[in-house]
Amino acid sequence: MTLARNVFGVLDRSAEASYGDRPAFGFEGETRTFAEVRDAALGFAGGLHELGVRPGDKVAVMVGNRLEWLETVFGLAALGAVCVPVNVLLTGPEIAHVCRDSGARHLVMDEVAGRSVAALDVDFDTVVVLGDVAAPPGARTAAYDDVVRGTLPADHVGPALDDVFILYYSSGTTGLPKAAVHTHNGVLWNAMGQIQGLSLTSQVRYAVIPSFSWAAGFHNLVLSLVWVGGYSEIRRTGGATMDSIVDGLERDRITHVMLVPSLLRELVGRPDLMERLSASTLEWIVTGAEPVPRSVIEGVCRGIPDVDVCQGYGLSEFPTITTVLMADEVFDHEGSAGRALPHTDLAIRDADGAIRRTGTGELLVRSLATMIGYHERPEQTAEAFRDGWLHTGDLVELDADGFITIVGRTKDMIISGGLNVYPKEIEDVINRLPGVVEAAVVGVPHERFGETAVAVIVTDDPDFDVAVVEAACAEQLASYKRPRITITRAEPLPRNANAKLLKRELRPWAEQQVSEGAAR
Repeated sequence: MTLARNVFGVLDRSAEASYGDRPAFGFEGETRTFAEVRDAALGFAGGLHELGVRPGDKVAVMVGNRLEWLETVFGLAALGAVCVPVNVLLTGPEIAHVCRDSGARHLVMDEVAGRSVAALDVDFDTVVVLGDVAAPPGARTAAYDDVVRGTLPADHVGPALDDVFILYYSSGTTGLPKAAVHTHNGVLWNAMGQIQGLSLTSQVRYAVIPSFSWAAGFHNLVLSLVWVGGYSEIRRTGGATMDSIVDGLERDRITHVMLVPSLLRELVGRPDLMERLSASTLEWIVTGAEPVPRSVIEGVCRGIPDVDVCQGYGLSEFPTITTVLMADEVFDHEGSAGRALPHTDLAIRDADGAIRRTGTGELLVRSLATMIGYHERPEQTAEAFRDGWLHTGDLVELDADGFITIVGRTKDMIISGGLNVYPKEIEDVINRLPGVVEAAVVGVPHERFGETAVAVIVTDDPDFDVAVVEAACAEQLASYKRPRITITRAEPLPRNANAKLLKRELRPWAEQQVSEGAAR
């Protein structure tokens, strides 16, 4: 297998292959073949060129999941412009940050963006509009249906492998989002690693649940399946429930799907839905974004015994699936996020700063699929790539067989009395208890120990007794690891637009509760 010249080249080659007339994508009853998507992407690239967009120009894309999103991203790849996906859940000020920070002078938008960008204080040269939606004032506006009819110049040469293709902004769990810069080369290695590591073939029918505006939306399986002639069924952005998802999986004869842990938790409580999935064409579920409690995995495996449940770990800095725990490994490696895919090398940096192949420390990644750096942040780029490894900021245990277990974030680690306390180890104990909807452990200042662990538990049981937490932790954890204080609350834990837990917001809240004596 050889790499195509660029990301568009993957689609172009598939359109010319023996499966070129096969359906590549579906959306709400409408399908597109590989050739149809290729032709539309070329037309969109030509239309943008006629509007003055040139190779290397940054184009912000704020469009919900739909067929036109794919035509847009492949069109930008063909033109050589740089795609800047804008998270569809962001608010006006957050969108402004992404557009200004990236230098995007052009915008593609639909009704999903219309709610947030109508009063956006950003100057765009060109706005391409999908549907009946108001564009930001002052920019030249063009209808998508007109742009997609364009033609590239006959002498146009597409981008090279080392040219920048896409900027992915981080979730902002530790501050303002910064953009991971990805070349065509890195994106293609990411896709190829999944083809090999996940054994993807043209027979796979994948349901796209995540937003295309997230790295996992387009880069988990979708591009890989374009490469091998598989099929992706696109779900409209937002409003996903397990009822509606199961309806779609049955209707569209889906074999593969990615479900975030919150959806798996919902599924465990619905034996009726698991029974339907047992009788469907579904073969494989992958989950990730955050560690999944063993109780949830066990519940899904018992309820859908013929469906493989895998856990993955990935990065916006790429690979988007860095490691995977296959279904036959789940119960022999409790809590693990799996082993590296073929295109990825792993190590850890321990507490003494040494790089090792086993032990506990910050996860380090080497892969041809990683980003080339953070956009216009040379110091942060140098920090991230110290010693030739991408530093992930995630604390893991790496064993001799290459399996990693996520312990937490380096910035979340609690140092109490000079001893390292890993929040996830405590959270795993608490999450197994009846009545716990979700739990997080954070460190708050302590006069004697410097920091102490505080457990914050979301429960729907008004009679939940924190003594159960104390007893479970006393039985399973060393004394220095046990939370000194437990706080219960009914409202969900704070999360960002990508549903990642925001401990930087939870920590001061917990500290205030402790100081006010509200903890129990």
